[in-house]
Amino acid sequence: MSMYTLNGIVQNVFTKAASVDKETGEQRPATENVQILGENTLANGEKRFEMVTMKVHAGDAYRKLQGKFVRVPVGMFVKDGQALWYALKTETQPITG
Repeated sequence: MSMYTLNGIVQNVFTKAASVDKETGEQRPATENVQILGENTLANGEKRFEMVTMKVHAGDAYRKLQGKFVRVPVGMFVKDGQALWYALKTETQPITG
């Protein structure tokens, strides 16, 4: 079970092409990515929408849910002052409803 759950509507699913790191020459495989639109309620009661893009392991499962509300167990870390989210390898399927 995850400590964090990302809730929102699946907006887009896309494949990021394979690439090569220019500095190290490391080959990076193609990845499936999902964009989820989440809603945050601010302290003053107003709402702010945020688009979260993250790599996932089951792109087809998300494609079937485009336009639908999902809950995704995620991990999170901060890099350069920005919160970055990732889908957990142990929880490959989004939760609907």
